Amino acid sequence: MTFRRLPYMAILLALATVIVSLAVNYLISGSFFGKVKVPELEPYGGYTLEHVLNYEFWRLIVSQLIHVKQPHMIYNVLSLVAIGFIFERKIGSAAFISIWLVAGSIGTFASTFTVPEPWNLGTGGSQAVLGLAAAGLVKFLKGEVVGRITLLVLVLTILPVFALDLIFSEHHLPKLGHILSFSFGALILFGFELRARFATTKLLKSDG
Repeated sequence: MTFRRLPYMAILLALATVIVSLAVNYLISGSFFGKVKVPELEPYGGYTLEHVLNYEFWRLIVSQLIHVKQPHMIYNVLSLVAIGFIFERKIGSAAFISIWLVAGSIGTFASTFTVPEPWNLGTGGSQAVLGLAAAGLVKFLKGEVVGRITLLVLVLTILPVFALDLIFSEHHLPKLGHILSFSFGALILFGFELRARFATTKLLKSDG
């Protein structure tokens, strides 16, 4: 594989997630894989509506890097890199990071309203990964990314999240944050595709 084919944005986000999440876990518990409670992540980037109202927007990014459970973090990182290899080059790094940030932030923020205090801190990368998986699924359904490996990655990224929601959530329904991040992942991709189509049409008209 040539360097041009590497999903640089996915790799960068994955490295940032591993470094930040493990470092925070070590600072709290004294171990990279020690036990951490959700409220303990508040000083390191976990957030609620109050933090947003106080303009602490840095938390929207950092919250998606830190995790309560490091095995969960590793799963998210592997999913992120796998999705990156599948279609980051298909949509471009700008669209990839936009979906990660916007869909992830919306899903994470929504999740803070569905959990009682003090456990309602927005943290974790699941929402961002789901947003990217939704965009990847759209590309797959359109036939722009193909193959059994592609389908396997999408299934292993999407299905376990919603399956666990149905099994363990209070009302056995998908979590609001997961639904929103998944939906916005597809919508943001559509926006970038619409923009590219408009730019192409404008260029063709100017050439004509």
